[in-house]
Amino acid sequence: METVARPAARRFGPRSFRGTIVASTVGLMTAAMIVVGLFIQLLLSRAADNDVDEVLHQRADTAVAVIGDPSSAGLEVPDALEPGVVVFDTDGAVRAGSVGDGARGPAADLARETTASGREQSGDAGSTRLLAVPFETPAGERGVLVVSQDTTPYERSERYALYATGILAALVIAATALVALRVTRKALEPVAQMAQRATEWSEHDLTARFALGPPTHELAALGETLDHLLDRVASAILSEQRLTAELAHELRTPLTSIQGSADLALLRGVGDPATRQDLEQISASAREMSAVITTLLDLARDESPSSRRRTCTVADLVPALVAAAGQAVTVEDHTSASVASIAAPRDLAVRAVLPLVDNAVQHARRTVTLTAEDLPDAVELTVADDGPGVAADRREEVFQPGVTFRQGGAGLGLGIARRVARSFGGEVTLTEGAGGARFVVSMPRR
Repeated sequence: METVARPAARRFGPRSFRGTIVASTVGLMTAAMIVVGLFIQLLLSRAADNDVDEVLHQRADTAVAVIGDPSSAGLEVPDALEPGVVVFDTDGAVRAGSVGDGARGPAADLARETTASGREQSGDAGSTRLLAVPFETPAGERGVLVVSQDTTPYERSERYALYATGILAALVIAATALVALRVTRKALEPVAQMAQRATEWSEHDLTARFALGPPTHELAALGETLDHLLDRVASAILSEQRLTAELAHELRTPLTSIQGSADLALLRGVGDPATRQDLEQISASAREMSAVITTLLDLARDESPSSRRRTCTVADLVPALVAAAGQAVTVEDHTSASVASIAAPRDLAVRAVLPLVDNAVQHARRTVTLTAEDLPDAVELTVADDGPGVAADRREEVFQPGVTFRQGGAGLGLGIARRVARSFGGEVTLTEGAGGARFVVSMPRR
């Protein structure tokens, strides 16, 4: 038995309500963590800059104090200065101290700028921060003190903090996704159960209810509301079935009498050709109406679950369809390619297609063609004729009760065919063809 994947598997897809909630939550948390990470990096950068500036000013104050000591030799203080501190005179010459090789040039340039402006200046030389401070010794000598500080440890700390923030953000986002999945699964589990139950129920299973219990929360209240709605729908369907069955039973007896009387009169022999033609028409119409009534009774009858589980194939339908076409036209059977199982009993599927075959026989010039195709979730059986076809503006009208295109027709066959097909999940449509009418019966696969 062939199976088709249920649409319920899509509830974990990106378009599901649960997937939308989880994706929105994860997206919001990701945006929040990005903002928090940027804020932390900004704070760390500001704190590192302040720390470096504070260290530079402390070292500069210490060096200026050493240079300004009356016991010192003024600008000539090489032994008293820390590494990374250099003293320039007003001509830009180094008088004491030293800095790293990569900072010598920038330190000299910064000293000249400070000498020219008379104010303290700061700058960078790669990973080294520089601070230039002008000073004057007690002896009246002027110069510029340049202090350097390696910023690599601070940058390394910022980088480690960035890594830690990224890892923490990833863990928080993953935890948020897991929590969102768990919460939404628990919250939407009643909805998933309701959807599964509704998919498994058929229109004949009128007693099934969701029964989620007392309306203690929103979903239980929804289930109770749907149960009340199902009660009203079941009442309406039962009333329709009862009315259809009663009307069919009431009509069957007089129709049987009419057909029997007409057939009996024909058997006795009728000399007048016009009268005989009228009796034949009465008998044929009564027989046609009897078939319609039988179909209505089948639709109104509440079938057992075992009958709804029965299946058939297109090959099972073709003999009855060919027999119904008779000898008036040639029937071309091209349905051998279809081997899929149809999720409907054979008799019900035949009743859905027979009106289409009868319609094709009535309008065909010489040929009626049957074709079939197996689709992933349905079997399509096409009934085509080589007749005049149906005008484009009247294609949907042919399925309305009372609409007919042949003399003596009741206009019920095509509408009944569509209703029978829909009773087991199928559909009947009229499509464009290369001349003539082309009806397609789509029947669900098992």
